[in-house]
Amino acid sequence: MTDAGADDHVDPVDGTPAGAETATADQNDERATDTPDTNEIDAEFDRLQRQWRRRTVVRTAVFVGLVLSVVATARWLGFDLAYLYAHRGNFASVLLEEMLAPSQLWEQLHGDAPTLLPAALETLAIAAVGTTIGLPLALCFGVLAASNVTPRAVYGPMRLLLGGIRAVPSMVYALLFVILAGLGPVAGALAIAMGTIGDLGRLFADEMEEIDRAPVDAVSSSGAGIPATTSAARLPQVTTAYVAWTLFYLELNARKSSVLGIVGAGGIGYPLIMAFRARNYTRVMAAIVIILVLIVGVETAANGLRSYLDADRRAARA
Repeated sequence: MTDAGADDHVDPVDGTPAGAETATADQNDERATDTPDTNEIDAEFDRLQRQWRRRTVVRTAVFVGLVLSVVATARWLGFDLAYLYAHRGNFASVLLEEMLAPSQLWEQLHGDAPTLLPAALETLAIAAVGTTIGLPLALCFGVLAASNVTPRAVYGPMRLLLGGIRAVPSMVYALLFVILAGLGPVAGALAIAMGTIGDLGRLFADEMEEIDRAPVDAVSSSGAGIPATTSAARLPQVTTAYVAWTLFYLELNARKSSVLGIVGAGGIGYPLIMAFRARNYTRVMAAIVIILVLIVGVETAANGLRSYLDADRRAARA
């Protein structure tokens, strides 16, 4: 005779074993525990929707506020679109009939070449001499203004000095140096030098602060002082960047030099402003064409020199 176990008990209604029914009930309970409640999902969805709506309202308000601020500022400056639209004919007449008329422009370029070409060369000379004068001082001030080279008592005041030099526009420096050197390119070169010291000095300092510390620690551990450590471990890491920034600033200084003549500091800016005052817009366009050729030429030469230095550096590493 064999005893029937609990697992062998059969439900008298549906004929399923009692153990299977219990297992199915447990699985349903587990699914109910693992599946999030529908109310919780709805609550989370509502919370995300409220968050998205609040963020959208804030961003829209900020955008509308910025647009209204720009419109208000433009009206404060005197922008009047109706006035500009009413005088569009005058501008189009000057632009199309005087400045961009090919035959008149060619004749003007041919006739003014003896004046404009020397002025363009003078502009280039102002940029080159000003950059050359300012570069050594920018290098010295930039190194002294780096926080990983000098103590706070030195780099703090040097940072302030560079910021003060950069705060004054080149045109204002040109006006000041006209008092010192008189009308002519010397005032322009000195103005370019001041701008170079302020701008390049700040860039040199920032670049110096990004160098790798390990070579500096290796050299300084041998007992080398700040000058020796800087020349042996710091400057080699930034030489390429310094050359690139210098060439970039030579391009910028060529652009700045082209307008310094407006305040009497030499260069092609002087014939440009005289043509404006005489309302000779064809001559204005001729001066602009010369400036364009000058700037493109300087930029092309700087890019070529930069590519040559890069190729030379890669060859040295190979």
